[in-house]
Amino acid sequence: MEKTLQWLNLLLIFITFISYLSPLVDPSSFWFFSFFGMAYPWLLTINIIFVLFWLSSKSWYFLFSLGCILVGLNHFYSFIGLNTSLPKEEGEITVMTLNSMGYQKIKGETKTKFKELLATHRPEVIAIQEGFRNDHPNVLKAYPYSHRPDGTLLCIYSKHAFINKGNLNISENKSNGCIFVDIKINGQVIRIYNMHLQSNKVSADASKLKKEADIQAKKTWLDIKGILGKISRAASIRSAQATAIITHFKKSKHPIIVCGDMNDTPLSHNYKRFSSVLKDGFKERAIGLGTTYNETIPLLRIDYIWTAKQFKVNSHEIINENFSDHYPVISRIKVE
Repeated sequence: MEKTLQWLNLLLIFITFISYLSPLVDPSSFWFFSFFGMAYPWLLTINIIFVLFWLSSKSWYFLFSLGCILVGLNHFYSFIGLNTSLPKEEGEITVMTLNSMGYQKIKGETKTKFKELLATHRPEVIAIQEGFRNDHPNVLKAYPYSHRPDGTLLCIYSKHAFINKGNLNISENKSNGCIFVDIKINGQVIRIYNMHLQSNKVSADASKLKKEADIQAKKTWLDIKGILGKISRAASIRSAQATAIITHFKKSKHPIIVCGDMNDTPLSHNYKRFSSVLKDGFKERAIGLGTTYNETIPLLRIDYIWTAKQFKVNSHEIINENFSDHYPVISRIKVE
């Protein structure tokens, strides 16, 4: 039995190392690595379990999984925050991003809690994805300025007037895309992007597979093949969308903040591209587990707030409340 566990542990480590390669490979060229990148949180969890198991067995074998975790320590910090928030400063802006799922859950007691969230954190700018309604809900009526281009489900609500605004037109569907606004904070004009990259659209399939899967049934394997096909196509589209966004913000005359639902985890090629030029608010100031998606597929961090390198992130929080199928993400950012 112990020998079998040792071999399983080695196989796990091998697969984990494959996941570490995911950020290096553009999914438009070879998408399969992106699947292993998505699986990293579960691979990390099982490695930790093996470390604890071998330690409890007083076996030196714990060093293998521990070494594997340490090799990928930078990825570890992308999923588990070990930071502390800094006090509020003059010249800060508080930004929130939320994939609202059409505000379907923000009603009754949940609506009251959402109002309390806004009253507590006082975000000055809110980036909404999947805002299905034509007009914003009552909970956002305190925001006098909004930007929602025709034909999109993206919106930016603000307590600051817009100096400029635009739409990148990077998607053929209403749900996905990228918009931006320019506002002035602390005497500095900054540009804020709200993006929603191509969805995998496998949540319903994964939920069905979870309920009905029979590992020996042909239909199960066809369902798995269908899910992998959707992930492959979406990953390729996201790669092109990310290229368009990065090309656009590199031409910006103003320092930027990028918010939204990326539909990619920190072990992805797109994450690597964004983090090469921007700060990830989570890695700067978050504490705790970095899960932003709270539906069928657990342990996914796909919602982000990125900032220009010259900005200082003073806090970054994932609000674990059931306002949507995503959790709200809020950052306090010192504009410098």
